[in-house]
This record gives sequence, C-alpha cells and structure tokens, in this order.
Amino acid sequence: MRYTLPDYKNCCVNVMNSIAKHYGIRTFHSTLPIVDNELKKGYKNVVVLLLDGLGQQILMQHLPFDSFLRQNFAQELSAVYPSSTVPATVSFKTGLTPFEHGWWGHFLYFKALGQTINVYTNNDAFSRKKVGIEDVAHKVMPYTNILDEAVRHNPNLRAYTLCPAEARDNFGVSQVTYNTFDELVEYAQTLCSLDGQKLIYAYYNHPDDTMHKTGIHSEESYKMINDLNYQVENLCKTCPNTLFIISADHGQTPLYESRDLTLYPDFLDTLLMMPSGTTRCANFFVKRGLEKTFEKLAKKYFGDKFEIFSRADIIKNNLLGDGIAHPELDNTLGDYLICAVSDCNITYSTLYGAPKTQPYGIHGGLTNDEMRVPLILYGDKTRNE
Repeated sequence: MRYTLPDYKNCCVNVMNSIAKHYGIRTFHSTLPIVDNELKKGYKNVVVLLLDGLGQQILMQHLPFDSFLRQNFAQELSAVYPSSTVPATVSFKTGLTPFEHGWWGHFLYFKALGQTINVYTNNDAFSRKKVGIEDVAHKVMPYTNILDEAVRHNPNLRAYTLCPAEARDNFGVSQVTYNTFDELVEYAQTLCSLDGQKLIYAYYNHPDDTMHKTGIHSEESYKMINDLNYQVENLCKTCPNTLFIISADHGQTPLYESRDLTLYPDFLDTLLMMPSGTTRCANFFVKRGLEKTFEKLAKKYFGDKFEIFSRADIIKNNLLGDGIAHPELDNTLGDYLICAVSDCNITYSTLYGAPKTQPYGIHGGLTNDEMRVPLILYGDKTRNE
C-alpha cells in the first residue's frame, strides 16, 4: 500500500475520550491506555497542548535525542483524516471522528445555501465574499466541547481554551487569547497556579505556519521547533501537579508539484459543481452517468500521484472515521475524494489560488509523514506547589 490510512483506535479521538472518561463524561470511542494510566495519578491540572504541524518525522528530524520533547515522547499516534487542522482540532474538542462531527474539510459545500464555504472565515470559497448568514458551519454542524461537558459534570473544575488572537475560536468554553507563545506560557502558568482543578486546551499555530511559508527543512523551521522545545520545557517544569498531554493535528511533507484542474477541461466536464475539500483531499460531485468517465480521467491525470476513493471506498476504509455519520455529511461529501499520496497538490485557480511548486510544507494527504504525530506526556507528581 502506498499510503497510510488513519487509525481511529490510536489517535486524538482516543486521547480525548480518555479525558472524557477521567472526568465522568460519556465516551463515544475507546480510550488510550497510556493516557488513562497517567490520568489515574490524580493531577490537579490537565493541559492538552496542540502544536500545529509537529508531526512525528519532523520531531525526530529537528530535535536531538536528548531534547525535552523527544525524551518525553510516549508513543506514536495516527492523525485523523484529512490530515488537516479543521477536522483534527474539532476532533480534539469533541472526541469524535470527522465522520461524526462533520467538520471534515476546509471548504465544504452547504446544500441549504447552495454555496461552498470556507468554514473558518465564513466566506464563499469562490467569490471570497462574506456569506449572508453568520457562522454557517457552527449553525449547521454545532458540536459540544468536551471541556464544557467536563465542567457541567464537575462543579469544582474550571476549563479554559488558549488560542491565538487572530484565530479565536468563537464556540465553547472560557477563552484566553494570546499573541506570542511566551504569552501562552504565561497564561498557562497563571491558570495552573490558581486554586482548584483546571482542564486547559491550548492551541498554537506553529510550527505549521512557519513550515508552510519557509519549508519543512528551512533554518526558520529548525529554529522555531528548537525554540518551542525549550519554551515547552520551561512551561512543563514550572507547573507542578500538572499533566501535560502534548501532540499535533498532523505532520507535513514538502510540496514539489501542483496540478491545476483548469488544465483538464474534459475532467471538469464530468463535474456537477466545482471541487471542495482541500488541495490534498479534493472532493468531487460528479454528473450522474459520468462516473466511469470521471474515474478513467482521474486515473489518467492524477493516478500517479493520488489515490482515488469513491464514496463507498471512503465508508469501507473508515477514511473519515467510524461511528454515526453526521446528518450533513450526505450533503458535504461528494461522490469521490482524490487524496494525495506524494509530493503533489491538486489546485483549482479560483478556489485555491495559482499553482505553486516551491518545496514548502503541506499537509492534508495520506503520506506517512502527514499521518503520523507524536504523543508526548509530562507530569511530575513528586513536587508540591
């Protein structure tokens, strides 16, 4: 097999179900034994720290063996699919698979509006203008944050989300926004020092942003990851009686080629509407009766660099996960996904911008480097506050 399928028994979904179990909340999936055992030690505070893009391979390549993050590496996890921030962060917040929570793509088609929408910015994906209805994705696919549920079931618990000011989550528990990682560290230290139990979810949009702009192996990325290692070590070692669960939403791989759909007019003629999803997990609705033609042309133009999954294949392989399908999935998921298994993107100039071929970092596909992330655990019960 030339690609890595997600493992929904060893991913962030299971980590978060361990947390749900620990706080007496209903679980929807199996828990992760290594996290269960650590939580049993009874830490006052639990901090889930998500470092965007810090895949397993990147961790090993950029940090020495004796670095803090590598020394506290517990085990390898699978990313959910697509290996992108939208589906992964919602899985972190809910403990559900993308199949269940419905937030499986960056650009999703909403049938009720007849529009493909950027779920982050609430803009039309093609015109890039604001949609008339505020927060469409949240209205159509609302979800319950595990942190909210934990507080409801544990009156003495306080829960917080730490997120970048420019990427503020408009849905869920008490939020604290920051501008730099140093500020994140300061806020986390302060919250952990307060009386009472805390559950904290902290999201940082690097090293992902840095690698997108400069490449995985750039000096900037190397410095960013090594600086992060020292900052995280300082945070962990200054918060006694606190369990840190550190992981990533996905890894990255270098991009060397892009194929713009506008160069394949016969392929476009088979489509019912323009694509959605992401550049490495492109979603296609196909005109009835042209499925075989679509498959033939998809293999001709993309089969060397991509894997083609029909809707039946997606379900059979649990590509988006298992569980009870979100009702909106029937509308947002097309007839086929074309998923990257190499160093190539599918682009559509009016949706994703002009093709780019420089070796910058990218994710969303099924390569091993995109689909493997670390689980790092640190907690010191020997120190008193």
